[in-house]
Amino acid sequence: MPAAKKKSRRKVAYSSKGKKLYVVRDAKGRIKDVQSYARAQAADMRRKSKAETVAKAARSAKKSAKKSAKKAKVKAKVRVKAKARAVAKKSRPRKVSRVTRAEAAVRKAVRKAPAKARRQVAAVAAAVKKAPAKTRAAVRRAVKKLPVPAQKAVASAEKSVATAEKSVARTVKVMKKKAAETAKQAETAVAKAQDKAEKTTTSIIDQAKDMFQKASDAVESAVESVIPGESK
Repeated sequence: MPAAKKKSRRKVAYSSKGKKLYVVRDAKGRIKDVQSYARAQAADMRRKSKAETVAKAARSAKKSAKKSAKKAKVKAKVRVKAKARAVAKKSRPRKVSRVTRAEAAVRKAVRKAPAKARRQVAAVAAAVKKAPAKTRAAVRRAVKKLPVPAQKAVASAEKSVATAEKSVARTVKVMKKKAAETAKQAETAVAKAQDKAEKTTTSIIDQAKDMFQKASDAVESAVESVIPGESK
């Protein structure tokens, strides 16, 4: 059996300036190559052996398995909590007022009503707004023949119309009251002005009469002084 060939070996050497080198020799001991230690070391670090690659793959596989197990555990916890919340929510009694339930039922019925029934409801509501009492009674009789959702919608429309009418009546009443108060104030002011004017006129007339009487007396006395011997 032939002897195995000796591999070339690297040995550390130093240059005359003290730089670290790798000296590569062949099997016979002759210098084959001289390498810079820093560059050779960097190249060695970049290369990975088969054992290192396998170990790295094993480490990464173990890490990913651990991570996925942790995620699965967290997801399981979240699912358990969600189920517990759902069960608690179902077992808890719901507090919903009757009015809310009725409103929801009316809305649902109106949504489910066909388009034709909706149009009928709109037409009836418009007629109710314009119609007098007799016509309204006739409309009510006609409404009874409509489907139940349409009847409920008409009832709610009538309620809103009645509320609007009451509001308008209240507003008109308040405006009339304000107008009456304003008119009364105006009448009072006019009466006061007339009274004041009459008083002023009377006083002026009295003053004029007094002045006229005084002037007449002065004239008579002057005439008597000019024509002596005549007596009244």
